Amino acid sequence: MITLDGKQQQVLDMMMSGVNVYLTGYAGTGKTVLLREYIDRAEAAGKSVLVCATTGMAADNLGYGAGTIHRTLGISTHMEDYAKRVKYRNKFLRSADVLVIDEISMCRSDLFSAIGRMIEYENNRRTDERIIGETDREDLQIIVCGDFSQLPPVITAADREVLISLYGNSYEEGGNNEYGYAYNSEYWKHMEFQGVCLTHVYRQQDSSYLYVLQDIRSGNNIRKAIDYLEENAADRIILDAPFLVPRNAEADRINHNYLSRLDKATEVMLRAEITGKLTSADIKNINFAPEELIINIDAQVMITVNDSDNRYVNGTIGTITDIVESDLTDDEYILVRTAKGKIIKVYRYAREIEQQEIETVEKELDGEIVTESKIVRKVIGTYSQFPLKLAWAISIHKSQGQTFEKINIDPRCWEVGQFYTAVSRAKSAEGIHFLRQVMSYYVKSYPIAEAEKLKDSLVELL
Repeated sequence: MITLDGKQQQVLDMMMSGVNVYLTGYAGTGKTVLLREYIDRAEAAGKSVLVCATTGMAADNLGYGAGTIHRTLGISTHMEDYAKRVKYRNKFLRSADVLVIDEISMCRSDLFSAIGRMIEYENNRRTDERIIGETDREDLQIIVCGDFSQLPPVITAADREVLISLYGNSYEEGGNNEYGYAYNSEYWKHMEFQGVCLTHVYRQQDSSYLYVLQDIRSGNNIRKAIDYLEENAADRIILDAPFLVPRNAEADRINHNYLSRLDKATEVMLRAEITGKLTSADIKNINFAPEELIINIDAQVMITVNDSDNRYVNGTIGTITDIVESDLTDDEYILVRTAKGKIIKVYRYAREIEQQEIETVEKELDGEIVTESKIVRKVIGTYSQFPLKLAWAISIHKSQGQTFEKINIDPRCWEVGQFYTAVSRAKSAEGIHFLRQVMSYYVKSYPIAEAEKLKDSLVELL
């Protein structure tokens, strides 16, 4: 068990009480850490917890065999199917006491409606069974976690056309559901979420910088916030610090260009060692290292796991100085020189890959033995790879959950919350260099009108 602060303990107690909870908080307040603690304690208390997330990256980061919403709940990836009034039945929901959804801010309202219909169907079924004495199981508890002030659901121009054709002009730009947030679904209100917001930030310690981040998050004093950032940020590109850029394609291009400049003679491709029954979908969702890792001497990399001996942490940036290959796995390692000049050995990291499965159990109900199912997590294989990624550049979307001592940021953001997500990765303004002047229109904050709609959708917000 971890040590929780007062607000975190209050939230944990609320979740353990069985009410539906929307957990949010500023960047760096430990939302995912608290969510993991809740899952551990809920399962220790005998509850069957089904875990999923809006993206594969978020699912992998959370752990517990989590998959994407679509894969876990068996929902089609075609948005045209979300509008169909069908009775979804899902064996995992049937076996769950709690459904946990992480990164809820990226779940579109039409998808949440599809989820809501599944939950409604399952809860009605349980009510009927309780009435006739077949079960004593309560309705599903729903825990959703995420920050709507950060990245919103992805809606391409093509997506928007389909959404407008299905649901009308509320999805038009400037419409009531322009951003497609989950709380605009009628099913969100049906769930009567208790909202709780964590405010104690652990990532940054500079109080002035924290106030600036809060202004950017809420859309207050933007010109003043930009002036503070530009006055305190580094004047020149920070050597050995990664570039944080708005688009994935841009990050890939920068990494490829830098890698191509290095000596091809020392370039190597290291394959992941995979055991068990992992599918291509399982492997696709593993985020800490690619199945085929292409690296080279002098390549800038980011270490993607925490070291048990505290030599490095997830997010440590460094440069490869040597690649030692061997027929013996234990003798393979990569030497990385960190930005502080420390030389560390990075070995393969083996992760056990879990899968959520259903197990039948017997229990006594009114003097009779009845059979029920519960969700368990079973190891289905292992994935072993050097926990490294090329890190000359990283996209803002893929930086979520990361902390950087120093970062070069391309500020040309266009999405709500994108600029806030970028600057909140840094520990201080002094650790940032902006690649170009920060314009006010790059800073699109979560709209006040949306914040009011979210607040109105909750039973209360603590």
